[in-house]
Amino acid sequence: MPQDQNGRAYDPRFGVSHWTSDAILAHPDFPLARAVYVDEVLALYGPDRVRNKLLISAARSVIFLVAICLDARYRSADRTTWPTVGALKKAVGVFGLTSPRRVDQVVSRLLQTGYLESCTVSTDGRVRLIHPTAKTLTHDQDWLIAHYKPLAYLFGEDGYRLPLDRDPNFQRVQREVASGFFMESAMVLLRNPDVLLFCARESGLLVLIEMVKQSAECGSTTIPLSLTDLGQRFAVSRVHVRELLLEAETRGLVALDRDRRQVTLNPSVFECLDRFIADGMSNHDLTHAAAIREIGAAATG
Repeated sequence: MPQDQNGRAYDPRFGVSHWTSDAILAHPDFPLARAVYVDEVLALYGPDRVRNKLLISAARSVIFLVAICLDARYRSADRTTWPTVGALKKAVGVFGLTSPRRVDQVVSRLLQTGYLESCTVSTDGRVRLIHPTAKTLTHDQDWLIAHYKPLAYLFGEDGYRLPLDRDPNFQRVQREVASGFFMESAMVLLRNPDVLLFCARESGLLVLIEMVKQSAECGSTTIPLSLTDLGQRFAVSRVHVRELLLEAETRGLVALDRDRRQVTLNPSVFECLDRFIADGMSNHDLTHAAAIREIGAAATG
């Protein structure tokens, strides 16, 4: 895409400009924006252990968020927009993080716990649609704030006032825009196999983010390691965390000491996480700009 001198690219699909990931990475305050991202994402998973168990893995989070996006584009008169489990499986499959059978299991659990609700279609009783509930949309607003705050830190809060203020109309329009953006979102992972290693494991990305946070707090790339504490924090076993870190070590991302009481984060692990964060910020800036354009067009239409 053509870029202006500030590093903003024009996207002809939406008729808007947005910050590129390269421009975001080159910003002198990006390390501080990364710290904002780390704090906000970890804060999403606080003391609510039931919700954490449901949503803390990357695969379940993708299922959860894709269900919200499919609902936002739903038009009852257009069968192609109906948010069925089949449509959800097809959309989630783009990310390559889970299986259709796993989608069924997660959807069933989200229905049981009141994060999704199901209803039949008046014109076809054989079809069931799934919709997010009020508490799902509230959590999604928290999620949007966590991902727009780093952009607001770099480029000013006024530019991102609607998501930061939990505007429900912005939420709906942004999620509808994002429903046509699944491949671009998936490419954030597929272009970054080192981050995909963490995302493909239960709670793996959050383990990585927590270690990066501890590194910043210690002022050192070598930090104390407690497999038990990390496992308890993110609802997985210590064995699971150990196997994740051993696999990361084989890729040169981290180095474990002999007793596994310390772990050293190598430069490559920071590089892959920074690229992942910047790519995500760029995509969020694009969907924000497209949503603002849609809201403006509706207001003047």
